[in-house]
Order: sequence, then C-alpha cells, then structure tokens
Amino acid sequence: MKFKLQLVCEPGKNETACTDEIFTFDKPFDTFENIGMNLCESKQLLKNLQQSIVEKQLGAFIKNKGLQKLRKKGNYTVKLKTLFGDITFESPRYYGEDKKTFSPLNELLPNHTTPELLFLETKWACLIPFEKTANLLKEVLPVAETINATTIQNHLYDLALAQEQEIGEEQWMCDCGSINQRQALPRPERTMVVGIDGGYVRDWKDKKSIFEVIAGKSIPAEKPAKCFAFVGSYDLKSKRRFYNHLVSQGMQPHQQLEFFSDGADNLRNLQTYLNAESTHILDWFHITMKLTVLHQCALGLIKVDEKRGKSFQHLLTRIKWNLWHGNAVRAIEHCDDLDFHLIDHLGDKTQKKKYDKIKPFQTYVTDFDKYISNNINFIVNYSERYNYGEVISTSFVESTVNYVIAKRFSKKQSMQWTKKGAHLLLQVRTKVLNNEWEGTFRKMYPDFRPIKAVKDPDVIREAA
Repeated sequence: MKFKLQLVCEPGKNETACTDEIFTFDKPFDTFENIGMNLCESKQLLKNLQQSIVEKQLGAFIKNKGLQKLRKKGNYTVKLKTLFGDITFESPRYYGEDKKTFSPLNELLPNHTTPELLFLETKWACLIPFEKTANLLKEVLPVAETINATTIQNHLYDLALAQEQEIGEEQWMCDCGSINQRQALPRPERTMVVGIDGGYVRDWKDKKSIFEVIAGKSIPAEKPAKCFAFVGSYDLKSKRRFYNHLVSQGMQPHQQLEFFSDGADNLRNLQTYLNAESTHILDWFHITMKLTVLHQCALGLIKVDEKRGKSFQHLLTRIKWNLWHGNAVRAIEHCDDLDFHLIDHLGDKTQKKKYDKIKPFQTYVTDFDKYISNNINFIVNYSERYNYGEVISTSFVESTVNYVIAKRFSKKQSMQWTKKGAHLLLQVRTKVLNNEWEGTFRKMYPDFRPIKAVKDPDVIREAA
C-alpha cells in the first residue's frame, strides 16, 4: 500500500491555502511486523513536517514585518536545532535607516536551539548521565546525529548559570520585623519541618579527595515537600538560596520552623538568623549512631574486664535515657564517668590482659562528650515529641540525600565531578525533582507549554 501525507496551511483572510507533500512511503499489509509506522518512518515524517512548518512560520514573520521598502543585502544560511531535527533555512539581511544591516529573524530566534529541545535535554540529563541522554534522544527522536554529551552538558550549565543570576545578594541575617509586626500578620500555617544533611562526591581535580554536598528537604504542613541541594564550598550565596527556598514553600516571618541536623557547624550556621520563630533540634538518629559505636566497644571490654565493661554499659544506658528525655546536663555528667572506667582499666595492675582497642575507645568517648557538650542547647525531650507523633530524626533527609545525590552522581560507579559542575547540576536536578523545571522555562519563554484555562463548568465542578 502506498501512503502520501500532505500539509495544508491556511495563513489567514484573503490568502489562499497552500499544500505541501510531506512524506510518501509504501507499507505492506500481509505481515504482522509491518502493521503501522515504524520508528524510522515516524522520525523521517516528523523531520519533514517540522521543516515545512518552520519555513512557513519564518516566512510569515518576515512578511508581517513589512520590510519590502528596505534594500536587501542578501541571505545567509541558519541552522535551527529543534526537537524534530535540525532545520536549515535562508535568513535575509536588510539595510536599515542608519545604513546598518540587520536580520529580522534575530528578534524571533535569540538562540539556535528551541526551548522544547533544551527542556528535554536538561530534564533527562538530570536523571541519567549526559551520554545516555544523547543516545536516548537520538534513539527516539529525529534530532541531529551530532548531538553529544558535551553539548547537552553545556546547555544545562548555561541554563543553570542564568538561574544563578536571579538569586539576590548573600544575606547573613534576615529581617523578620518586630514582635508587634509579626503578631499583626495573618495566622500562619502549622509548623514547617526542615531537615539538612550532607553527602560526599569525588573531586575531579583532586582524584583522591572528596567534597561535601549539602542536601535537605522542607516539609510544610499543607503543601508538598521539596528538596534542595548545593555545594557549600563553592556556593557563595548558600544562605540566601536556602532562605529563598523556604519562602517559596510559604514561610512567613512568624512561621514556626523546626530545623533538624547532625549538629555540624556549617549546617547549624546555615539555619541561624533565618526566622525569629525557628527551633533548632539535634537529630536523634546521629546521637544513637554514636552511642551504638560506644556500645560495641563496651562489648569488647566485657570480654577482657567484665566488671568495668558492664559498669560502662550501665552508664551508656543512663546516658541514652537522659538524652531521650532531654536531660543533656545529666548526660554530660555521666560522660565524664565513662572515661574514668577506661583509665581505671589501664591503671589496674592486677588486670593482666588489657583491652587492645582502648586508645580508639577513649577517642570515641572524648568525641561523644564533646559532641553532646557542643550541641547541648539543641537537645530536646525526644520522648515527649515521639509520644505526640512529632519528628525526632532526619531519616526523611537520608532518603533525600540518596535520591538527590547518590542516584545521579553514581556513588557505586565512583563518578568524579568538579565543584562547579556538581553545583550547577544539583540546581537543575532539584527543580526537576520538585516539578519546578517546566515553570522555570515558562518564566524564560512565556508561551512555553502554556497552562490552558478550564472553561467548562462541569470540569471545574468535578475538579472541586
């Protein structure tokens, strides 16, 4: 069977319609594998169709400019990269009134890659490696064969850098207004929970080292949760970026916030002076992790010195109980007693066999004591919060770090990144994961995938 596809263009009033032959092909009908169009035929059809549509659109744009009275200098060939192939056309150039030449198509085409192609390239590149993105695009769409990983990477970085320019200047302290001003505001939503943690990525410049990526998630009471991430050692506007993220989630000056972190200085400093109604809480998960390490060491001590080992275990139980109920002062007092048992064990001459890992054991005890002392103001009554069903740990952030960082930056494959490259990719990736990337393109290109208004009252009633 022979098929012929034609494109009919109806320009407007007082203009005759024109018909172009787009694609002609033969298809047998007696075998199962030939039923319908195949991928190769559909790609060629889309490419021919795109070429014809673009040529007519550009011709109509130039005609609408009314440049017939101007002297024409000539034409030059332009290549436009689209989702359905590279389109080559002749762009006219005219002499203006000031005798300078200009091309009217420069006004319509600010760059030579269409927004649809840029959007799909960058969105897929955030989810899978750049090379796989290029191969997948060439597999399913009639894009140019010259498209490669470097091209897609450059497009993503250029868009991310443009978004970076929209962030305001760094602001270490945010003005939340006076108490009277905050009380005069409408009642805010319920408490917003924010968790922050860090992940690590291998450094491209120093192959043996790593750098930290800060990631987190904000969970408003009545809105969808959203994630954020950035490279702290590269980003010069980290606090302003974090503040903008919270504002986009609906944070008000008198909004109650609860920040959860592992107590690291860089994470704690990021949270301070952002909101007058904020509360900073030390993550219970990281406390128990450190207690678990001490408990394992105590089991080794019991095998050598049962009496002191069990006394050490009893103290750990008391410390955990006091921390669980928010009594950090009492817990620190017990921490001082932990080191006493280890020193007593070393000084006991009647104890013939000594614990061979006593030195690292003492280091763990000292580090834990310092950890609790440094974060004493951020330890709350976890028992009470747990009984009321409130958040006590950053377990929800651990999964965020995994799917924001590990799943794209290939922890298992030991991929290496520059700080700049990782930071820019993270900005686009978080927008894609938060379903905000299409909205970002809509700000740059107002007619990009416009949101159509629903006019049918039955549809509105059903949605309500």
